[in-house]
Amino acid sequence: MYYYRDKDVKEIDLVLEHDGVLNPIEIKKSANPRPELVKVFELLDKASTPRSKGAVVCMKPELGAIDKENYIVPVWMI
Repeated sequence: MYYYRDKDVKEIDLVLEHDGVLNPIEIKKSANPRPELVKVFELLDKASTPRSKGAVVCMKPELGAIDKENYIVPVWMI
């Protein structure tokens, strides 16, 4: 489990490494996370370890997706 922040103050709240891949996770208080939140996940593409699916954990009441690579996960599901 890692936290990512670079010199340009771009950050990813959690980066989970599991089975040789990185899974980025953002944690937001909002119930309506914006798609641009996951743009920062592309920073992990420069790593030597491949990136897989990402997620935004938030207050949205149901499980969903921001796009084909990133999920919206209600905090109550954790």
